[in-house]
Amino acid sequence: MKKLTTLFLGLSVAVGFTNANIDPQADQDAFINYFKKANPNVALEDYSVGAYALDDINRGQFEDILSGITPYEDAVEKGGEEFADLGLGKCAALADPAAARVKHPYFDEAQGKVITLEMTIAKCYNEVTGKKIAKNKGRIARLSAWISDQAAGEKINVKVESDAAKAAYQKGKAVFYAKRGEFNLSCADCHVYNHGKKARADVLSPALGHTTHLPMYRAKWGGLGTLHRRYGGCMKNMRAKPYKSHGEEFANLEFYQARMNNGFEITADRYRK
Repeated sequence: MKKLTTLFLGLSVAVGFTNANIDPQADQDAFINYFKKANPNVALEDYSVGAYALDDINRGQFEDILSGITPYEDAVEKGGEEFADLGLGKCAALADPAAARVKHPYFDEAQGKVITLEMTIAKCYNEVTGKKIAKNKGRIARLSAWISDQAAGEKINVKVESDAAKAAYQKGKAVFYAKRGEFNLSCADCHVYNHGKKARADVLSPALGHTTHLPMYRAKWGGLGTLHRRYGGCMKNMRAKPYKSHGEEFANLEFYQARMNNGFEITADRYRK
């Protein structure tokens, strides 16, 4: 069954489909059906809480944390203050923070590449301050988390329409299914085929729902981090060299993953172990 599912989900990567054959909606339907069959008692909306949807003990601890003052609350509030103090709302792309979160990631036809929310924040920050900003943690994670919170309850709606966008989507899908590193693992090996199983003391999270709660707060980090920070950490765990944060490979990977989560609600519940 696993081999059949692998073939089905990864077929277009393996045989090099033309752009006309790329069908993100069919991919998502297959993706969702895989998780439905694997976890028939888990409601689709519960995938926004990641591994906690599959682990009752840790789910209780997660809900206890959310019921009090969350460890990221101050950081997110500070992000809102920084957004206002820096005047980032003057940038057209961030003038409506909720709309900005829903729009990203998107394929920019003029630039011919995927644009992530953090890329837009970094560009705006540079225009306003004349300075660069780190792309994985600290201020950019606070800003991104606050912007994301403004869209809590809105649904992810990534558009993959042009041939160029489909090509970027397909490249991101290829990154998701490609094996790498000394352990010869892919993203899908952990977060699709073995989701819910334990890697040491941690339960592997399902890929479905991965882009609903970003940036995330990880107890391991002791702070907020972007999705690309998590990508980099995963690749290091595989004993592989990470791609550049917000470079083509990770941006395309985010584009693919976000499209697999179309219709899922953005959430402000961003705590993870």
